[in-house]
Amino acid sequence: MAQAMAFGPMDGVDGVDGVDGVEGLDTLGGGPRQAVFRPLGLAPEFVRRANEVDYRSHRWPPRPPNVPWPPPIGSLPGAWPTAPGGIARRLADFTPDNSSLLVLAEFVQLKDAQNRDAWARLMASNDMANDIAAHGGVPAELDELRRLAQYRGGVMAEALAQRNGIIGYFRGLLQFNLATHPYTYHLAAAALRVGQFLCMHYKGQFNRPRPNRLDPSVMSPIDPPGHSSYPSGHSLQSFLIARCLEQVVPTAVGTGLATSPYMLLAERIAKLREVLGVHYPSDTTAGRRVAGTAFPLLMRCPLIRGTPVLDTQNVPNNEVGQVAGHPIYHNGWFGRAREEWEPR
Repeated sequence: MAQAMAFGPMDGVDGVDGVDGVEGLDTLGGGPRQAVFRPLGLAPEFVRRANEVDYRSHRWPPRPPNVPWPPPIGSLPGAWPTAPGGIARRLADFTPDNSSLLVLAEFVQLKDAQNRDAWARLMASNDMANDIAAHGGVPAELDELRRLAQYRGGVMAEALAQRNGIIGYFRGLLQFNLATHPYTYHLAAAALRVGQFLCMHYKGQFNRPRPNRLDPSVMSPIDPPGHSSYPSGHSLQSFLIARCLEQVVPTAVGTGLATSPYMLLAERIAKLREVLGVHYPSDTTAGRRVAGTAFPLLMRCPLIRGTPVLDTQNVPNNEVGQVAGHPIYHNGWFGRAREEWEPR
């Protein structure tokens, strides 16, 4: 698979594995993210006009003789149509990068009376002092990072790829991509974006220094990100994606495991940030906990949850089940993602 696993701030917008770069296929319709350049010059008309020795120019918009074009709306039979009042939004009109911002905008508005308590729990879900104490204190955490450093040689390529390629690893579990499972992919991108927002909220709140600022012997093989350490963004984002996927993908996958393969992968991604020496174990713990608290709220975002379609008895007839204690409807991203794996 190509190494280009990042697209701007969005991890892993590589769902078609380079097919978008096959420019020769653009004449077949083009990809949704390909820029198009359409020069319009002065071209000759298709044929010369009768009794004229030269071609006339064909401008755009064209001006056929004695016929207004486009015809004034409503003035002629078959006149140029007006756009309908409501044009449904198409998922393919948005890159995962941009669609994740739509979900984030919904997520931050979940502060109404119905969701106020859940939002308050989320905002209060971190306690850095207790997390550090649970891991034996800062000296014990730094000692743990020195112990983990022995694994750097064996995981360096993997850890570096995961810096901006989280979704790419989750795709590898079941070989899905943006072309084959678009709703699953956009759902994972939304989880990534919401996780990014939450980890930055807490990082600004706690402002914990990176490990090597306290102990130079930890010396990371990469430059740690400039922002603060607590909680781990990779931990929060990975566990939030894992929670989404384990609800979407068929339950038969991972049968017999105490932990889903998605959670096992999230654990690995989070742990490798400790191996690199850029996060403390308590950062990882906090990220996992925030993901668990945020998941029910993510499921309440209208784009992901969907909207009820009521029957004649005013009862929803498109509910596909409940996730995190709340109904999920078929017309939301979550319901459509589930159908990509188990068609109705």
